[in-house]
Amino acid sequence: MPFWKRQYRVNFPDLGFAFEDSVKMEFRVERDIGREVNKCEIKLYNLSLETREKIQKNDVRVELFAGYEGNGGPMKLFTGDTVQAYTQREEMDEVTSLILADGFLAVRDSWFAVSFPPGTSARAVLDVIAANMGLPLEYGDGVALGDFANGYSFAGQGSVALDEVCGSQGCTWSIQNSILQIIMNGGIAANRGFVFSADSGLIGSPERVVESNPYEDMENEKRKKKKREKKDTGEQKAGWRIRTLLSPTITPGDAVKLEAKQVVGWFRVQKIEHTGDSEGDDWTSSMDLVEGLAELDKTTDEQ
Repeated sequence: MPFWKRQYRVNFPDLGFAFEDSVKMEFRVERDIGREVNKCEIKLYNLSLETREKIQKNDVRVELFAGYEGNGGPMKLFTGDTVQAYTQREEMDEVTSLILADGFLAVRDSWFAVSFPPGTSARAVLDVIAANMGLPLEYGDGVALGDFANGYSFAGQGSVALDEVCGSQGCTWSIQNSILQIIMNGGIAANRGFVFSADSGLIGSPERVVESNPYEDMENEKRKKKKREKKDTGEQKAGWRIRTLLSPTITPGDAVKLEAKQVVGWFRVQKIEHTGDSEGDDWTSSMDLVEGLAELDKTTDEQ
């Protein structure tokens, strides 16, 4: 069985040390496809006073790895900057909590001014924005962007520039493990071939979910045209909520296949929550999957 022995590592790259299966550790990671920074809480039990003083500081970079010994070992689950750190007593334990935000410093500290001549491509603009924010840039599947016929100028915070450029191009940005991810509205980041079934990580039965889009509708001409053609309602489509064994490499925007009695098909991961307790029962992922990847189903059927 590849999914029985849990492993983790909490790395502090700037401080030069890590915890690796050495103390009791709990975590909760919350990620979605929106522009707000993703969050993580890590709890470390009964650290020495010297160690607590080292890590209880704001803006400290922390990397969380988790997984299973027989399935690749601990894999990167979250990278973020500490926005809050404290220790409190819980019954007989001293528990140090670290609240992390993914890309927090890049968003907070990126103020700049840029100017581009007429005909500059949106990709060239996004490359410069990403460089000013200090973030690697990745494009999702099938991202097609246009040009700025009249040029583009901006002065202010990087996240606002991303809102403007992505809003004009019909795409969405988010920061996933300190990487700036650009995907088309309703599109996917990657098709990595993940299949969740009773034999491959799925726990229990999928739950049907229908809810409206919680994020701001970034109006633009492409979006307006799609709405007129009824290809884009501005609302989140229906989907499914599933619970799986811990799946650290899945991120929002990924395409995954669900095989269950109720439903079989490809879906986009809209939201994912990872939770774990190194000495408890929890070591799982919960995902909200959105419908609308019929082309992947068709492609799979034709293969």
